[in-house]
Amino acid sequence: MERKYTVGEVSRITGVSKDTLRFYDKIDLFKPKYVDPGNGYRYYTYDQFWRIDAITCLRRLNISIGKIKDILSSRNNDMVMELMKEHQKEALYLSEYYLHVAEDIDWYATQHAQIHEAGKGSDVQVRYLPERKVIYGANVEDAKAYHLKLQENCRAATEHHNSFRRKYGFVLDASWIKQDGFVKTAEYIEFFDDRINESVDPAYVMTLPFGKYACCVVNVVNDRTDFSVLKDWMEENKVTAKFVIADEIGLQLFEYLDYGYPCEVKVLLEY
Repeated sequence: MERKYTVGEVSRITGVSKDTLRFYDKIDLFKPKYVDPGNGYRYYTYDQFWRIDAITCLRRLNISIGKIKDILSSRNNDMVMELMKEHQKEALYLSEYYLHVAEDIDWYATQHAQIHEAGKGSDVQVRYLPERKVIYGANVEDAKAYHLKLQENCRAATEHHNSFRRKYGFVLDASWIKQDGFVKTAEYIEFFDDRINESVDPAYVMTLPFGKYACCVVNVVNDRTDFSVLKDWMEENKVTAKFVIADEIGLQLFEYLDYGYPCEVKVLLEY
């Protein structure tokens, strides 16, 4: 007489939970060979164990239930190999994707460290900076909504850019520096992939010029900051601010207007 195994016995032998076995039964992936008409108990037989073993192996490869059904119903090893190769391509794509995710998290950790290292100020340093292409937004209808205009302008770029590696910056109204006003006329995003700019309307791609800049770190709170170090340096060196930008230090994901955020202000000396 053929030995029958209950759901509990199959679960103990194979390590597959009883709930999973019931689920496989429900979706017609692995059904018991016998069902007692009197009490409804389900029983499996020895010759079925190969199927649950195959299912377990394929699930460990993260192959979908639908594909497992195709594989098991085909009984054709060539077809199995073909489906496995397709799955391999998906696995390689996902492995590359998650590698980028891990690298992005490392990058964000570096950005976070920069925020803490920035402090509340610094001396002025003169540096030559390279030309940079950035996506920017200036909202003439509502000056305070410059960030919304930026998001609108760079939407195409972000849709095609999986990584969140980016740097935010602002174009400042130089006339407010004397009053310690951190007044933004536009906001920009610098992506670390030149291909991103190709998907954006050229009208919203700004070129930040190469040149010699006077740079210092400030802490911005409610659109105000202490520009005294920069103002003293500019007065001493007889410099007039014409083009001023500020790059956020680090990348913060929350609103920070109340407690401030560090920026490196850059005044172009050769315009």
